[in-house]
Amino acid sequence: MRTIKCILSGLATLAGDMARWLNQNNTLALVALLALWRLYLSAGLQLHPDEAYYWLWSRHLDTGYFDHPPMVAYFIRLSTLLSNAELWVRLSALLVSLTVSALLWRLAMQLFGREAVAAGSVMLFNAYPLTMLGTLLITPDVPVLVFWSLSVYLFWQLMQRGQVWLWYLLGLSFGLALLSKYTAILLLPCFLLYLLLTPDRRWLRTVHPYLALLLGFACFLPVLWWNSRNGWISFVFQFRNGLGGEELRVGNVAEYSAGQMLIVGPLVWLTGWVAAWDAWRRRDRQSLLLVCTSVPVIVFFALSSLRKAAGPNWPACAYFSFSILVSHYALEGFSRVRRPLWWVSLASTLALALLATVHARFSILPLQRYAPDLATADATNAFHGWRELGAELKNLPSPHVAVTPSHQLSAEIVYYTDSAVAAHTAQASRPSQFNILGLSGDGAGQAPLYIWTDGDFADPEHSYFAVSGRSQRLSTYRAGHVVRNYYLAPGRTNAQQTASISTTSPP
Repeated sequence: MRTIKCILSGLATLAGDMARWLNQNNTLALVALLALWRLYLSAGLQLHPDEAYYWLWSRHLDTGYFDHPPMVAYFIRLSTLLSNAELWVRLSALLVSLTVSALLWRLAMQLFGREAVAAGSVMLFNAYPLTMLGTLLITPDVPVLVFWSLSVYLFWQLMQRGQVWLWYLLGLSFGLALLSKYTAILLLPCFLLYLLLTPDRRWLRTVHPYLALLLGFACFLPVLWWNSRNGWISFVFQFRNGLGGEELRVGNVAEYSAGQMLIVGPLVWLTGWVAAWDAWRRRDRQSLLLVCTSVPVIVFFALSSLRKAAGPNWPACAYFSFSILVSHYALEGFSRVRRPLWWVSLASTLALALLATVHARFSILPLQRYAPDLATADATNAFHGWRELGAELKNLPSPHVAVTPSHQLSAEIVYYTDSAVAAHTAQASRPSQFNILGLSGDGAGQAPLYIWTDGDFADPEHSYFAVSGRSQRLSTYRAGHVVRNYYLAPGRTNAQQTASISTTSPP
């Protein structure tokens, strides 16, 4: 027992000394270093299939898309005005992470007035695997994160300053969040819960919250109009994708929780729930703001996972407030346990993020040697092998139209052939934006290729082509092992199938 006390005392002393490192200058240094690392990764890693798909959206700007609202396409279009290189496709994701860090610092300082808490919140947020990978990729999670964070920040300015015009600025921010991802609608129950639990409920007796809400939905009208002209297909798809499933599966909640621990670190996630309970007991306005804008979101997706497995990134916006919640709990005042726990949490989550990103770039984990199946399933394989396919297709002697069973594979082909090869999706593939675009031609009179990978369905001979020869295999490698096998089957388009192939070609 005496030994344990000595260890705790030593850790507390060390944590107290290290608290001096929690200041603005060191926070800026850490954020800058991690941003430079992500900038390097952005330039070196090939586009993830999701990124290629969203890049394709940006070549065909619209007010709505099959899968999500349009903001991610606008972000990519703006960042690629000068170049379509991977770095430029992803640039807005890096800028968003820096913007959110600034909002996080300001909000933490306003809530608790302590530099250590603000520094700890920003450091923790930037150390998450969620941030290191999530703001490396450009997906709808990027624009919704910045507008969600801005909305939470503006909501607190409104609660503190009481200036009516802030309601309308908040309404505009909420509308932009809705234009980014449909899950932004969860801001409404979060803010409402806070208002009902505090004296700030007086605002509900005024007209301003309701007019601000109308302003937010007015921003969203273009998406509603697009959906009305396309059979409400985006809403139907997302409802089935997020809340589909018929049987209740409790095991999905455990899987969801494990995913949350991975994206922010196990110690951070567990500490956050203790911090949330502590904040709920205190019921001060600052703590309630953080609890109400984080916990309900995480719980909502845990409950939705009972019917269908929820993606680990779905509650990503909640971790804006969650970071301050954890840092305030661990760093406020003096504690022989909490401060050391915070430092260990930061170190462990940063180590996890760096391990994932270094492996994504340099393949440092010898998975193939010890677990070939795990090497094949390695999620970071998604950053490799696409450029090689594009080079092979560009070297073919004549122009081609590619038909694939995957909207993501088709998008990668368009990107890595510099739009030299038009891409189609096959009749039996999962519906996507390719079905909506319906642009020029079906490749008739050209030399079509059916392209698929080991993980795809493949029946080109009977469903899509009258094949003139055997399929060719193209293997791409990473650190000496096969990342992905592509199969290319040449032939001519089956006239009976032409009308059912959804097509797109680059502008």
